Amino acid sequence: MSAPAETTAAPETAGRAGRATRGKNLALLTASTSMDNTENSLTTVMFPLMRDAFGLSGAALGLITAVTKVAGALTSVPWAMLARRYPRRTVLAICSGFWGAWIIAAGLSPNFAVFLVLYGIGAAGFAGSGSIALEILGDVYADHQRGRATGILYAGVAVITGVSAPLFGLLSHFDDGWRIGYLVSGSICLLVGVLILVLLDDPGRRVSSAAPKPPQAEFDIRKAGGDLRELLRIRTFRYMLVQRLFSGQNVMMTFGIVFLVEERGFSTATASVIALPFALGYILGTLLGGRLLDRLHRVLPRSGRVVMLQVSQLGFAAIAFTTLYVTADRIAPYIVLFLVVGLFQGQVPVVHRPLVMAVVPPHLRAIGFAVSVYVVESVAIGGYALLTGHLGDRIGLQSALLLTTVALTAANGIVSAALYRPYARDAVGL
Repeated sequence: MSAPAETTAAPETAGRAGRATRGKNLALLTASTSMDNTENSLTTVMFPLMRDAFGLSGAALGLITAVTKVAGALTSVPWAMLARRYPRRTVLAICSGFWGAWIIAAGLSPNFAVFLVLYGIGAAGFAGSGSIALEILGDVYADHQRGRATGILYAGVAVITGVSAPLFGLLSHFDDGWRIGYLVSGSICLLVGVLILVLLDDPGRRVSSAAPKPPQAEFDIRKAGGDLRELLRIRTFRYMLVQRLFSGQNVMMTFGIVFLVEERGFSTATASVIALPFALGYILGTLLGGRLLDRLHRVLPRSGRVVMLQVSQLGFAAIAFTTLYVTADRIAPYIVLFLVVGLFQGQVPVVHRPLVMAVVPPHLRAIGFAVSVYVVESVAIGGYALLTGHLGDRIGLQSALLLTTVALTAANGIVSAALYRPYARDAVGL
């Protein structure tokens, strides 16, 4: 199935936005996307304190991750459908910004059960932000620019996450410091919601020859099934769903700080320092990876993106293996290792997101990202996090991470070769 070429719906959306407008929009889309990542990072940093406060085991971190990912998986598609009926800017401001009120409430939880419920509700809102933001990004930038633009977006997310993690780590010196972290984080979300609502310029959707006419494109729950069937007819998209289902890379950073605390004996404040080099590596991976991807795509338009996807996965597996088996009394070696881990992990979204944009018609992209990133990928991450937490209690966190990150990612990198033929066919015409 060849994906249809993109056209524009109206003359006023035909030209790309000016550089200043694109930059402002990209900054706001980055801020909205970072909210979900920042909450995950905050939970990773604050978990040792929460564990002591509530008397939890290591498996509780996996449970938190699993609950939030499943909650997001259940709501990502409905958010994407709402964004087809109502202004995307308004929906994005609600799910990535004003939904932060639930995070503030989670910070006031009297016990772990209440925290889990409130935090899960918060995750159910944040799940809508990523797919909507990526759809808008695809409408602002042309195909040959999307690697660079996606790289800048995820680099910005990494900066925000990397800077906030060690700052939140400093809260470990205060009584109930984890509560302060959630209160501050939720308040920042509210501010981001206001900024999006006031400043974001939505360029309007690009449309394709396969897109339904505007009256038919409005939100109708009965049409959701048709949209999903249309997506699943794209062979590359189906393969990518399987590929993302067996992706365990994110679990490495989810348990990275806990690994250094439990397996290597560092304090929470010291271990949280690795979040910044990881973020710096991630930034380099997204920025350099995005530019390299665009160049590689120009040279090898039928295979370049798949080549880079395989390289990033196999490279990640190799450096993650090294990180797990290095033993050191000082944090310095781990700073270097997690920087390289971040470098390879940062390349994955800047390859995956343009791959989806290339084979999925514009009018289905928000739903496509909701399904691939916030349903399949989130369920996978949640499942592997839960599995890692339970295995960590039984066989040790080092062995658990070896199975769920190194082995799984290496196998995924090898079998991703199955994408070459369908991608070469489905991407024709974009």
